[in-house]
Amino acid sequence: MTTNDASGMGEPSTKRQKTEQDGQRIHKMAYLGPPGTYGQMAASAFASCYDEPIDLVPCSSISAIWETSSSFHVFPIENTIHGGVTETLDCLLSNLNTTSPQEEERESSSSLLSIEKRKRRIIADLALPISHVLVVRKGVKKEDIKWIRSHEQALGQSSNFIKSNYPLVKLKTYPSTAGAAISLLNPTNEDIIEGQGAALCSKAAAKLYENDLDVLYEGTQGISNNFTRFILLANTHNIQIPQPTSHVPSPSPTEFYTLPSSSDIITLFQSRHIRNIHSRPNKSLLSLSSSSSPSSSSTITKEMENGSIINQPWIYREERFPTLYFVEIDSITHNSDEEISSLSSKQKAEEKGWYLGKSEWRVTDEQINSL
Repeated sequence: MTTNDASGMGEPSTKRQKTEQDGQRIHKMAYLGPPGTYGQMAASAFASCYDEPIDLVPCSSISAIWETSSSFHVFPIENTIHGGVTETLDCLLSNLNTTSPQEEERESSSSLLSIEKRKRRIIADLALPISHVLVVRKGVKKEDIKWIRSHEQALGQSSNFIKSNYPLVKLKTYPSTAGAAISLLNPTNEDIIEGQGAALCSKAAAKLYENDLDVLYEGTQGISNNFTRFILLANTHNIQIPQPTSHVPSPSPTEFYTLPSSSDIITLFQSRHIRNIHSRPNKSLLSLSSSSSPSSSSTITKEMENGSIINQPWIYREERFPTLYFVEIDSITHNSDEEISSLSSKQKAEEKGWYLGKSEWRVTDEQINSL
């Protein structure tokens, strides 16, 4: 397992998978970098389950992971304290549109990357223990801190700590926890004007830069049983994905679906066990029209700018708050009726491009702790 940089500073994300001289493919696994992030820990844990060579590719943001062409993609999906990771959910839900997968593949304008995105499937998950530390540049004192920077999840998970210890500081979001720590070493003009800052990151990131950073606090998340769940996506488009060799079958396999409306949840899964539902705003504006005849998104946008939609009476929530849904369904069936329902819902969802895979295996706590 090696690390390769394709986060926007290295090779283009659409570059073909490189191969060794003997012809063996070296698969890439994209994750949220830089080194020292929780994403790297999760990627290392997933990669350790394979015998075949895998390059770990750090990406500059969660959305950059989605835009990277790779055999595997690692995403944080939810946290014990702060809930769903909104940027990941937006990426997973971005495939939803009015074009079926079959039609999209026939369109000459469709890029290979857009087709690849539709072919990605969730295959595994893990729960990574999360413990944050507050770091500063060497010599900076606790009382000098004017702002704290980190990923929005780390800031949210440490909100009680921040309120208790730094109620007046400015909070700054950053694409990753490790990146936030590194940014302290290269402050912007704005940072310098605002005074001394701090960052929330992992102990691993603090260790990487121990010559330049001091740890002021440990365990800022406040609870010991704080976990972030990561999912592993595999690219099934024209790539022979290797099979894991040291994995553990999931004791509770889950199927994943992206749905364009709440009514589809009831229609597809009325006789199945729903494990979780995440919702995000539908930014396409395609369902904002309150008329019976469909309107284009450009027409709706113009109507909104002119104020005509705002002045119209509304009845249903979806008219002004269009929503997309990411749904997890228990894939275990207990009788023949449930089996038939499961096959039927999966087939319908696949036809519409709503099926996003199944977590059939996971990395155990023991495997994570051994890394």
